[in-house]
Amino acid sequence: MQKVMIVDDELIFRDYLRTVLEWETLGFTISKEARNGVEALELIHEDCPDIALIDITMPFMDGLELSEKLKEQYPEVSIVLITGHNEFEYARKALKLGVEDYILKPFSKDELLLTLVKLRQQYQKAQEDKLTLRENTELMKESFLGQLISREYALSEEETIRRLQQLGIQAEPGFYVIACVEIDHMDRKWGKASDRLLMKYAVTNVLNEAMEESGNHLIFNGPEGRILCLVRHQGEQGDELPSLEGYKKLCFLIKKYLKFTITVGVGRSKEGIKGVHASYGEALEALQNKFVLGHDRVIAYGEQLPNSVNEPFYPTEANEELLVLLRLNSWEQLERKLDDLFQTVRERRLSIDYIYVICMGLISVNLSYFEESGHPIADCFGEQFYPYNEIRKFESAELTFDWIKELFHKAVVYNSKHRNTRSSKIAKSAKAYIEQNYADPSLQLEQIAQHVFINASYLRAVFKKEIGITVSDYLTQYRMQQAKELLGRNTVRLTDIAEKVGYNDSGYFSKSFKKFYGYSPSEYEKSRQ
Repeated sequence: MQKVMIVDDELIFRDYLRTVLEWETLGFTISKEARNGVEALELIHEDCPDIALIDITMPFMDGLELSEKLKEQYPEVSIVLITGHNEFEYARKALKLGVEDYILKPFSKDELLLTLVKLRQQYQKAQEDKLTLRENTELMKESFLGQLISREYALSEEETIRRLQQLGIQAEPGFYVIACVEIDHMDRKWGKASDRLLMKYAVTNVLNEAMEESGNHLIFNGPEGRILCLVRHQGEQGDELPSLEGYKKLCFLIKKYLKFTITVGVGRSKEGIKGVHASYGEALEALQNKFVLGHDRVIAYGEQLPNSVNEPFYPTEANEELLVLLRLNSWEQLERKLDDLFQTVRERRLSIDYIYVICMGLISVNLSYFEESGHPIADCFGEQFYPYNEIRKFESAELTFDWIKELFHKAVVYNSKHRNTRSSKIAKSAKAYIEQNYADPSLQLEQIAQHVFINASYLRAVFKKEIGITVSDYLTQYRMQQAKELLGRNTVRLTDIAEKVGYNDSGYFSKSFKKFYGYSPSEYEKSRQ
């Protein structure tokens, strides 16, 4: 109910206002009564009303002065002045102060009712606007923070801080840490989306309390139903692990009071807001180790896996290569790469736990591809697709491998079906031109754009939207992929390889190769030998 205050020095008129309407039935309640402006200000300080019915002529402080003070101190209060005919000029002055309405004495019951109804409509609209603004602001926050953890985030540190401050988020230079919180077996425990949202809301509230001692922190929703916590690190240098006490406290409280468990992955501190995505990647990697280390715990980045996996064989660039092949929509190459990978797993006779870790990484590659392409995951794999639960249902590694291959194949088929728009045709044509002319050292965006008969800026936008990466990144990717195949033959000189993939300078090619893969061409050749 909206609260109404009556301010009039005449008792008879106050009594009349109190009884002229059935206030409660109409959705109002008389919260306070005052005899003058001074008394009204004291009462409003105790309990602020939504509407104030104020007489103009009063002792000590008249209605105009009271209205002016209310607009300064309590601008959300709607003011209706009650005045006689000979005070009409005063009412006009009051309207200039921002008073919502006035009523001339004597007035009828209907006049008062219409005025109140109009104010209630204005109040409801203002409340709806506030709610909409708050919801829009939250959506903008979630969207921007989602970009911030992305590896392709490109804004400068200063621009990032400015954008965060515009969204009402305190930010300043320093070191930052990301933690990923995942509710264990969430999809298995709660079938309804509303129940899962409720549990996430409960975890978020407890996390806020548990992280109070950590100082400046920000909690928001991350991909795949995770909860992310961004904390300004108190250390003085990067790549340090933060205190884990707050997260351990969170695990304890959730298990004790909410009767389910969570797992938290924590990354290391990274310098600057732009380093957040690196800490997020580490936190995600730590979280994925729960399939080996177990759930219901805090896992810091770098925490050792069991002895059976202390000598990892899995090449660090394998997932990146698979993502590239997904972008290329090349099933033959994808299948060959997966078969080679699974064969190595068989030969090494790895533990089932380590196989799960590898498979989790492969699933993440698939889902990451859908996330960057903007397509809904459920559209390809179905509404009830919970891969991290399904993978545990298979009885053998072979069945697991077949299932993983099926996921990749579905992704390629889906991608083929959804690339038939004009934009996709342009992107395909540009992609084919790159693959035919990648050996040309002078190949540039403008040349490619001329080939597909559009301007360069439009091609840049279309290519990024349809393929998932920029034109220049795709050109580099394709050149590096071809270079690696040539290196694998062990019969071609480095200078010739550089020339074949579009580099005049073999030294620059070597630097580019190392930047892309993390190791030099010579190091790659030695590892193969």
